[in-house]
Amino acid sequence: VGKVAYPGEPGGTNVALEPNHSHFVLVEGSEWGAETATIYNLISALASKESGLPERRVRKQAPEEPANRVPALAILASGGSIARDEVLRAVRNNLPLIVIEGSGGVADQIAAAWNQRETLPEDPVMAEIVADGDVHLHSLSNPVKGVERLIIRELGVDKVLMEAWENFADYDLNANLQQRRFNRLQLAIIAIGVVGTALAIVRQLYYMDDKAHPVVSRILYDSLIIVPIILTVLITAANRFKQGNKWLLLRAGAESIKREIYRYRTRAMDYKIEPEQHLSLRVEDITRRTMRTDVNLSALLPYDKDKGFPPYMYAARGGDDGFSYLTPDRYVEVRLGDQLNYFKKKAVKLEKVLKALYWSTFLVGGVGTYLAAVNQQVWIALTTAVVAAIGTYLGFSQTENTLTKYNQAATDLANVRTWWNALSAEEQALQQNIDSLVEHTEQVLQSELDGWVQQMQNALAELRKGQEPSSEREERKAGSNGKTGRGDGTTGKRDGQEAGSASSRPRGEGSHDAGEGERTDSAKRNAGGDARADAGADSRADSRADARADSSSDTGRDGH
Repeated sequence: VGKVAYPGEPGGTNVALEPNHSHFVLVEGSEWGAETATIYNLISALASKESGLPERRVRKQAPEEPANRVPALAILASGGSIARDEVLRAVRNNLPLIVIEGSGGVADQIAAAWNQRETLPEDPVMAEIVADGDVHLHSLSNPVKGVERLIIRELGVDKVLMEAWENFADYDLNANLQQRRFNRLQLAIIAIGVVGTALAIVRQLYYMDDKAHPVVSRILYDSLIIVPIILTVLITAANRFKQGNKWLLLRAGAESIKREIYRYRTRAMDYKIEPEQHLSLRVEDITRRTMRTDVNLSALLPYDKDKGFPPYMYAARGGDDGFSYLTPDRYVEVRLGDQLNYFKKKAVKLEKVLKALYWSTFLVGGVGTYLAAVNQQVWIALTTAVVAAIGTYLGFSQTENTLTKYNQAATDLANVRTWWNALSAEEQALQQNIDSLVEHTEQVLQSELDGWVQQMQNALAELRKGQEPSSEREERKAGSNGKTGRGDGTTGKRDGQEAGSASSRPRGEGSHDAGEGERTDSAKRNAGGDARADAGADSRADSRADARADSSSDTGRDGH
């Protein structure tokens, strides 16, 4: 208050209030620097308010860390000892700092130290600014548009990043939709196949005189005709719409975009120079490759931003707006840490599912043994169909190997985090170590996803072969209809290659999901009966074959 002149008053030695500002906050004091503490108190108060950015939905959020904070930054031009103290406070408050290089004073000192940041200055204040600060230089001779773009980017209003998140949200939404549709269809095939086997057994075992029980007899007779027809329709729909392929391709594309987003936000590796252009090109490449596959045969539903933007992701801890620059420690928290939590939580769930399925197999097998002992061998066909269905599901869903790969990925990520935490402060400030942190983390995630996509594509191809009608299989084996016989298999392979391209296949560090094993191979070799049964032993055989062929579902992998 003691250093400013109000409008209409003679200035004297005081400084006139800048006429282009609409509001001022005046602090009691007669010396420059008395306002510093109030400045940062105001920043803290304003930053805790709700921003105008798209709201991010967070399920669990600590009260002291709002999910949608108003972004803030500091800009330094010239300056002296007071400005240096304010810069230090900005660094300690994790505010991005834009330094106008060439404006003189402390700004040029910080710019010089930043350009030589491989060796920290002896001044402890300057060393802390360089080591811990999120510093961005803008030369005074550069166009004003450059610093304008820099301010917009650091405040989170980044159109390139916004479009990348929009593409991710659309792919993530539609991948989940295709997964659910695929899951429902496969479960329906499983259930109807087992029901058909049961109906055939009931009709043969409890054969009823048409005259004595006309209604019941007619229902059983019609059901045995309808069941194989429904199975044929469902299998044809599954092979025509290829929802499993679309799910895998969209999931691969979504995760590839997300990897580029986090690389961009850390400004690591290729994103040090012209990061916006590089992100734009990478997202364009991923979306182009994805849309050259079966995905192009479906309309992508747009993501509703009212549900939260960026979309909620499985292990997200909250507090990340999805747009701000990520320091290495922040990257470890919101990217590496979140993915580590995802793999650990999913591993626990997968183990429970795996044990439940194995116990079910053991129990049903025991029931079959008991039925044989009490001279009820006819029901063994049903227990065999149920065991085959569970076995095929285990093989196709890759549950056991998914559990193994999740544990492997979690171990790799934990090792990366341990390596980073073991570095000294000076080593963590080195750009090569920051690049290594981001690169190793993203490589672990990428190779885990790539292996999963490839194994799932192989499983889909085997499923289609098993679901072909027996007549088509015989023709394909005889070579009379080779092109038709290879159609689904080559499509699955081609789509798998496209998925690998969309996810930028790296060196194999942690692949996802291998086959289930002997039970899977046995079930699939026996799969694919026509299920065109009326009654009797032929009906049971065909229905059991359908139950084995069609008892497959997805791994349940969601966005993470």
